[in-house]
Amino acid sequence: MTFDSQRRNYLLMFLDNMLFTSAMTFLSINTVLTYFLNHLGATTFEISLANALVSIGAVISQPVFVKKLVSLSYKLHTFVRILLTQRLFMLLFVATVPLLAPRHPHWMIVWFLVAWGIFNFFVGSYSPFYMSVFAKMIAVSDRGRLRGYSASAGNGIALIAAYLIGVILKEVAYPFNYTLLLGLGALLLLLDALDFALMKEQPDQVIQVEVNYFRYFRDIPAVLRRNKAFARMVLAFSLMVIAQVGLVYYSLYAIRVYHAQAVDIAWFTATGVFVNILGNIGFGILADRFSHRLVLEYSAVLGALAGLAALSIHHLAGVYIAFALSNLCLSGYNLSSSILVVENTTLDQVPMHISVNVMVTLLVSSAVTLLTGALVSQVSFLSIFVLVLLAGALSSWVMHTLPIGTSGGTLTLQKAKAQKNSRP
Repeated sequence: MTFDSQRRNYLLMFLDNMLFTSAMTFLSINTVLTYFLNHLGATTFEISLANALVSIGAVISQPVFVKKLVSLSYKLHTFVRILLTQRLFMLLFVATVPLLAPRHPHWMIVWFLVAWGIFNFFVGSYSPFYMSVFAKMIAVSDRGRLRGYSASAGNGIALIAAYLIGVILKEVAYPFNYTLLLGLGALLLLLDALDFALMKEQPDQVIQVEVNYFRYFRDIPAVLRRNKAFARMVLAFSLMVIAQVGLVYYSLYAIRVYHAQAVDIAWFTATGVFVNILGNIGFGILADRFSHRLVLEYSAVLGALAGLAALSIHHLAGVYIAFALSNLCLSGYNLSSSILVVENTTLDQVPMHISVNVMVTLLVSSAVTLLTGALVSQVSFLSIFVLVLLAGALSSWVMHTLPIGTSGGTLTLQKAKAQKNSRP
């Protein structure tokens, strides 16, 4: 690949993160969509189900996309078609909101859950396709800063989006306020798909591997058994996504306990955006200077502190603090988790290891989200915050004890194992 192509791809990868981050501000399941569902009269279970569908859709579909991926020498063209299909469908859903929401709110909830589930079915393509392309196009030494700086730039734009969310929710009549917000998110996602279409890709040498759908699930335990260090990594990630489950409930907690209004929801969005700007810059520098493992270790601690803040500060300000800390936890996780896997496996195993990690963490996330929905209904929000605190603390400990390198970037798992075996 020529220097010009490498620079082009770097810039387009940078733009991708900006567009995606901005788009998901308008389509945030933790703020905008939760507020929309609450406005429609959705139950706590329906809201927790909407959050769980983010994971469930990807769990169901990921083996399908991995099977397609492993047979492709060129991956970008297929990925672009998948993204365009997903995002044009979202625009179709948005067009139905003003027709259905005012007259039939119950059916709007049902249609939203169906459409949101279909949208998240395509999310199963994200990790295996994106990380396979990312690993080819971006040098190891540049990955942390690229993702950190581009996400921070995207969150800078998302600050404007957060301001617009408050204005639109307050000033534009229902249901056109939600139609406009969701439409803006879908259009930005469509532009993001076109951004990938402009990238230049080198072909891979493909080893034909047959991926059977049900065998794929059966093989996950075998993959984890063969590589104990990778299994511990996945355990740490699973605990970290449990620590992030509070994000599902902080805004709902604020709405139902502290009677948060549209302007408060906008402030929640702005808070998440602002801390992500700082977090992505800081974590990106920390990752490239020290290690992605260290980023994840600190992120888990922040997740635990979020639960502690929600438990100990009995005021709306405490919910904002918890929301900010939990977003920082998610920011570090999003920046470093996949890269840590990539840096600790061989290139031919990247799709499978990325996919196994995502599958396990998504299964954990969806199960815990549904379970915590029942906990909120039967016990209280506080039980969720206790769970968040414990999971974050345990995740940090497991990450700290991983048998991989810590300074100047990570070692491969194979090298770490060799070093361990060579010690007297």
